[in-house]
Amino acid sequence: MIKNFFISLILVLCFPACYSQLPDDFPVIDKNDLPDGKFSPSRIFNGTSLFGYINGGAELYLEYGFSAVSVTEIDYSGGIYKTEIYKMTGPEAAFGIFSVSKYHCLDMPALSEFTCRTKYQLQICKGPYYISIINRKGARSDSIASIRIGKIITDKIKEGEIDFSGYLPGIFAEAIQSKCFLAKGRLGIVNGSPDLEDYFNGVRDYTAVVVRGETSTILSVKFKNFESLAEFASRHNWNADDFSATGSGVPSGETVKKLADNHLYIEK
Repeated sequence: MIKNFFISLILVLCFPACYSQLPDDFPVIDKNDLPDGKFSPSRIFNGTSLFGYINGGAELYLEYGFSAVSVTEIDYSGGIYKTEIYKMTGPEAAFGIFSVSKYHCLDMPALSEFTCRTKYQLQICKGPYYISIINRKGARSDSIASIRIGKIITDKIKEGEIDFSGYLPGIFAEAIQSKCFLAKGRLGIVNGSPDLEDYFNGVRDYTAVVVRGETSTILSVKFKNFESLAEFASRHNWNADDFSATGSGVPSGETVKKLADNHLYIEK
């Protein structure tokens, strides 16, 4: 009896994904949504159990704010589609992961405000969810099937999209869709724009929205508190008390203005 108890305990500790539960509103996809599809049993990972799925990349998701992921393979219409649905802690975290994961998009299917299709992958950000659908052959039929799977999932997501109006006043939506990334720490910066790593070196407790232009870069940085802002300013030899809503130049060449308490808008 005691022996059986300890065996059961070890199984629970070693395989947390098998015992994880998804929230009731999680946008799962199953046979009811796609009658012609064959579904593998979903694997579910919560919190730090994500290391059991993507050991080399889990830190990035946890830095942004990760809640759970459901991983399912779907055999549909002659193809196999690995479907990952990540629930992050909010729309900012979901967009952040999307923004540093997308690469060389062929187009942006109209499934949500932020999508990216390549030959072998469809990525979607909607509300607090980041969705990745990977195919094996890269055929046109795979893109069509991936978009259908993606639409089924996104139609179930009722949460609102990320609002950039407080970060990027006056910036066109097209620039945000194609040239913007969001970071909440060192790993986000390294994956989004490695050349900015030194710029944020040693700084903590911030959310940075970065837009790359042809000749300049905009950084909208919201700090958790004034201490974090002052630390960032000090590292650049700026005086945090000098910033204003009208903006001013700093010795290192940037133009810095204050959007709100603990929120800087930098053009460099």
